[in-house]
Amino acid sequence: MSFTLPLEITPFFEKTDASIVKNLLITTEGIFAGKSTNLNVVKDELGNILHNQTTTKPSSNYKRLIRFFKISDEEKQELVKSLLCIGFCLLGLKGRKPKYLALDGTSWELGTKKIHLLTLSMVINGVSIPICWEDLDKKGTSNYEERTKLINKALKWYNLKGMILLADREYIGEAWFKYLKVNGLEFIIRLKSNVYKQYVDEQRTGVDKNFKHQKWRQIGMNRAAKKKQFQQVGVAKQIEILEEKYTYVVFKNPKKDAEEKLVYFISTLKNKKRIVQAYPIRWTIETCFKHLKSNGFNLEELNFKDIEKIKMMMAIVSFLYVLCIHHGFLAYQKTKKSDFKKYLNGTSTLAISIFRKGKSIVAGKFQHLISFIAFLSEILKGKKLPNWIHVQ
Repeated sequence: MSFTLPLEITPFFEKTDASIVKNLLITTEGIFAGKSTNLNVVKDELGNILHNQTTTKPSSNYKRLIRFFKISDEEKQELVKSLLCIGFCLLGLKGRKPKYLALDGTSWELGTKKIHLLTLSMVINGVSIPICWEDLDKKGTSNYEERTKLINKALKWYNLKGMILLADREYIGEAWFKYLKVNGLEFIIRLKSNVYKQYVDEQRTGVDKNFKHQKWRQIGMNRAAKKKQFQQVGVAKQIEILEEKYTYVVFKNPKKDAEEKLVYFISTLKNKKRIVQAYPIRWTIETCFKHLKSNGFNLEELNFKDIEKIKMMMAIVSFLYVLCIHHGFLAYQKTKKSDFKKYLNGTSTLAISIFRKGKSIVAGKFQHLISFIAFLSEILKGKKLPNWIHVQ
């Protein structure tokens, strides 16, 4: 019996055979229902999804899953693009390009295999959404070639110029900074205290009014950053690396129990207050990884060692993550006081996160393949891809 996609879904899979799309949807729903990326767990959900509990053995359903992941690498890449496109349509950006990107990696071991997913995410309404990833096939720090490969791929898929990349201390390097700047990306990257200290101490000229501490060495900036008048904004000066100018910021760590009392940044931006205030947004990618793994779909349970299969699985769980975020956003369009949890220090957060709220809503939307397809058709009605996204 042939399988036909509804008109709302068809445009997203124009380059893929309908039978492959069907197996993609079955696999995706199985991962959501089983809360796992381990196909041995997922297979037990397929009986309910396909209504074949009495006619098909779990072992046969497992073979279906295995066959799906054996499609060609080219077909996998097309499916990844399709899932990304659906995700961006659901997020409802309406042509607006977000301001921030976050770069980080998540790694774990699978037997003797070391998995390291270097991931670029886009921060949308305070939530990191994965938009491009590569398995580095190792643990440890990524190098210049691996990072530029990822960003080059992303630049082919999205117009990222003018966006601000946020990254932690391992994502540094003179050539890397210049690469980002040449490709139109702003950045804010945290540094270790002794990194680029020589540039700071030796470069003490300049008349730019934005940098009142231009003549200071790092030791003087450290002292000033601890003073009350600078605790909210830090102190900054401009340094030049490989003929490119950057802002170097020293900021007093606001965490009282922090081991590192001072925090250091390098950025293409000039406004030190903006640099200090924007950097914490980077933490959203850590939250994303947590939801893809322990809080949501147990990404670390996948039993693949093939890089393309791993990347395909990352696309599926990222797609499910977007489904949950989409419905979480809808649920919190009009927040009430009862939606928030207050703490003794005066701060407040949502009592139930956007992801968890959306996940509970999505869980009640479909139980089998037919209802899943109907669900996707309904939420994709009238959705269009922003013109700055050209994944297809």
